Formats: sequence, C-alpha cells, structure tokens
Amino acid sequence: MLLTVLGLLLESFVWHLLLSVQRIRHPYPKTLVAYLASQYLGLVTPGHVGEFLAAGYVSMNTGITVGYALSSVVMKKILFWITIIGFGIWGLPLLANVPFLQGVRQIVWTGILVLGVLSVGITVWVVSLRRLGRKWGRLSPWQVDMTDFWLGMRQLASVRLVVALGVAVLAFSLLFFQLDAVLHAMGLSLPFLLVCRIMALSRIAARLIPISVVGFGSKDAAVIVLLSQHGIDLPVGLTAALLFLACSYLITLLLSGVCWWIKPLVIRRVAPSSS
Repeated sequence: MLLTVLGLLLESFVWHLLLSVQRIRHPYPKTLVAYLASQYLGLVTPGHVGEFLAAGYVSMNTGITVGYALSSVVMKKILFWITIIGFGIWGLPLLANVPFLQGVRQIVWTGILVLGVLSVGITVWVVSLRRLGRKWGRLSPWQVDMTDFWLGMRQLASVRLVVALGVAVLAFSLLFFQLDAVLHAMGLSLPFLLVCRIMALSRIAARLIPISVVGFGSKDAAVIVLLSQHGIDLPVGLTAALLFLACSYLITLLLSGVCWWIKPLVIRRVAPSSS
C-alpha cells in the first residue's frame, strides 16, 4: 500500500515536471491534489475519461486556457503509454511458455504487430484532438482553444521530456515490487524477473482489452493466467490478484476521493489568451 502511495506521488511529479517545462507556476502540493482528484473522476468514469479534467484544475488555479493546460495532461498520458508499451514488449517472451496456445511464434509476432498498431493509433488519436476540441466546445462549458493546445505541445517537445519519461518508468516499475511483495506475503516465491514480465504483459492486456468492473478486469485475468502457467493454482492466483487490487485500486480510490472532497472542480469559462 505504501508503494501505491509512492507511485501516485511519482506520477503526479511527472505532471509537475511537464508543467515546469511549460513554465507554469503550479506548486507541487496543488499538482498532487489536482492529479489525485482527477484520478477519482477517472476511476468512476468509463475509459478513465475523467483524468483529462485535470486540465480544468490547472486552468482554475492559474488562469491559463484549458487548451494550453490540456497539452501537459495529454503529454503525460503519452509518456506512460510509451512506458507501458516498452515494458509490454519486454514481457512478450512469456507467451512462449504458455503451452495451450497454438502457433506461439505467430502469436508473439502478432503481439508485436498489435503493439505497433497501438502506437500508430495513439499518434492518430493525438492528431485528431482538433476534432475532439470542436466536440468539447459544444458539450462543455469550457472553451478549448486548440491553438493554445498545440502551442503547449510544441513547448513540451524538448530534451527535458527524457527526465519526465525516466520518472514515469520509475513509477511504473513500482508495480513489479508490489506484485512481488503480495506473492511473498502469501508465501509464494517466483523469480523477480518473471514477476516483472507478468506485470508488464498484464498491463498491455488491459490496454488491448479495456474491460473492468470495480477495477477488476483483463489485467487481473492476465496475471492469474500467467501465474497459473508457472505452478500457481488459479484460486491462489485469484487471491493474489485481489490482494494486489486492494493495495492499488482501493487505496487510489480512497486517496483520490478525499482530494476530490477537499477540492472539487469548479467549472468556469476561461477567456482565450491574447497571444
């Protein structure tokens, strides 16, 4: 559970670094509260759409346009996508150890192809944000200036992104230690490298099949199946997945819900910048 808290601190720090690159003065405590409150909205909305409302917090606290603030939120998402895809590719060799799958080599190459298409899809999604901005303008009381958004994205395109990406990788890697700690708490012992690959591959499964109910979904099913291929019975794997869920999802929901209660999002229009 402490690792979950540390992970949230690191994830919000990634966003804080991106805001610093844009020279937006937003103290880290405010960034942390805004990030956690938006996480709460993300957890209770389909597809974590609510996470993008974090831009509204920055706009509310600083007075900048939502479009400009949205660029840092999108860039943070991109950095974590890059991290997940990188670790997911690293975990693909585990598929070769699954005996009931036919054509293992073909499946591995298909997985790589899917990840490649996924990367292209992310790029297309970012490019299509102009259309999203027009829809947002009709549905939301905010005015999203896409000119400001692309200005913010261009400002973020610098070498300093490497630092933010490094912190994102560190935040994601905490999941490996969490799953390893849960397994050890249950008296189970697996090689740490194997645990890392199981976790990395499960996160890719969550992106390819985004199905979950109260936080339990495809990623947890992938963990259970992969554990079963290494001598851990399905009921025991289910227990491990549920314990991990309690240490991550529920703690995140609790902390983010408290932050939402402390500082709810006030929706208001922000005048476009004169520049």
